[in-house]
Amino acid sequence: MKLTRVWVGSALSMALLAGCADLTPVVEPTASPPDPVAALEAQLTALAARLDALERTVAAEGEARRARAAANEKALAGIQRELKTSKAAVAGLRRKVEAPPPAPEARREVATIRHDALEAAYWPVDVALGELPGGNSERAARPIPAAIPNMAREILVYAQVATGYVKGGPHRFRIATRLDNGQEAAFYLYAVGQPQQSWGYNSDNVWLPMPKNRELILQAEGEPFFGDWNSEVRIVAYR
Repeated sequence: MKLTRVWVGSALSMALLAGCADLTPVVEPTASPPDPVAALEAQLTALAARLDALERTVAAEGEARRARAAANEKALAGIQRELKTSKAAVAGLRRKVEAPPPAPEARREVATIRHDALEAAYWPVDVALGELPGGNSERAARPIPAAIPNMAREILVYAQVATGYVKGGPHRFRIATRLDNGQEAAFYLYAVGQPQQSWGYNSDNVWLPMPKNRELILQAEGEPFFGDWNSEVRIVAYR
């Protein structure tokens, strides 16, 4: 009985040892470490994408700035043109304001005299008739030279007087022609004689009727001048 238990125990021990011999240890799989090259490539790809986006943003901003600069230059050019036009307009207005008033329009003369088959409003001449009388109601009749034709209706008489250091006071000079009815058509010049260190002048041009007696009447009223003075009478045109 005792031997049987020993054998059974031995057999059980051997069976356990055989079972343990067939068992293999179970090893858990371990994760492989990350690839540093792949990680770096991923970072470079992301960085390149960000750089591309940044370049596009910078290019768009540059284009917008160039467009704004072109618009500003165009607006500035328009302002400069408008300023130039305004300056020209102001200069024109200033010239008009500062310009002397226009001379009154000369009366249009109707051609009435025919000479060498040509008509003219008047014919210029230069016929001297001497000086004006000195004073004391002196009256002189100056003949009108033949340079003035009988067909003339009117003569343009020029008279002038200049006074310097002279005595005589106020004078009135009368220049006239006699009409057919015995009356006289005349105009007047005024002058004053006084001791002075300067000269005074007076002159006039007047159309007078051409007298049939062909005489120009000169008369002076006032005390005779004594000192520096001069005068002259001329016919400068006829019509």
